[in-house]
Amino acid sequence: MLCQRCGEREAEIFQTQQVGGKSYSRDLCTVCAKVDYGIFLGALLQSQAPGARPLTTEEEEELRRVFDDAAPPEDQG
Repeated sequence: MLCQRCGEREAEIFQTQQVGGKSYSRDLCTVCAKVDYGIFLGALLQSQAPGARPLTTEEEEELRRVFDDAAPPEDQG
């Protein structure tokens, strides 16, 4: 099974979310998973560090992309 983000490498990380009684899955290769987790953890650590600078616009956009990609699909109905 290929990574659902890049579509190039074999998926090795399998995420499942339960939202409102529904299950959503996302399968990632290790490269894409490391990028996403690194962005999320970096922002989390920075937000907890006293005196740390705020995220730049580019960092905020990349963090939003990670959150949006991890979110379950919106109902189209």
